[in-house]
Amino acid sequence: MVSFPRVQISLGPRPGKKSIKRLQDLNLTHCCTLLSEREGAPLIAKVCAQLGTAERPCEWVWLPIEGGNQEALRQTDILSLVENLREAIANTPDVHIYLHCSAGIHRTGFFAYILLRLMGHDSAAALGELADLRHVTSNQVGEERIELADEFVASLATAQ
Repeated sequence: MVSFPRVQISLGPRPGKKSIKRLQDLNLTHCCTLLSEREGAPLIAKVCAQLGTAERPCEWVWLPIEGGNQEALRQTDILSLVENLREAIANTPDVHIYLHCSAGIHRTGFFAYILLRLMGHDSAAALGELADLRHVTSNQVGEERIELADEFVASLATAQ
């Protein structure tokens, strides 16, 4: 059974110059980018470097997902993304992840829901937590993405 440690998660759109102060106030440990290379994902590393402090840096974690449509999501190796994120946070106390794609809705909601399920929430609790994290993400992620996320969670339940 694949599981994920309970961590604090914040959701939102792609971080930029205008959001740095707001994100700094969250005391993030990791900024997790779900954008593809063609969307300029590597540029986010520079923004993330400004989100932490010398004592508590914010590490950039790139988990590329090529798009938020069903086909792109189905082709994504979710287990690898989960394992890469788990490895990135492994030695960090009091983990707080900022999870984003472009608008912070489709890929973000899809992946956040999967993480919440892997943290032990049942479907209803994960949906409730997603709504608490970011209302617009919860409202617009789409039932088809949640259903697909549940398929991934079921397949991860049988993984080592």
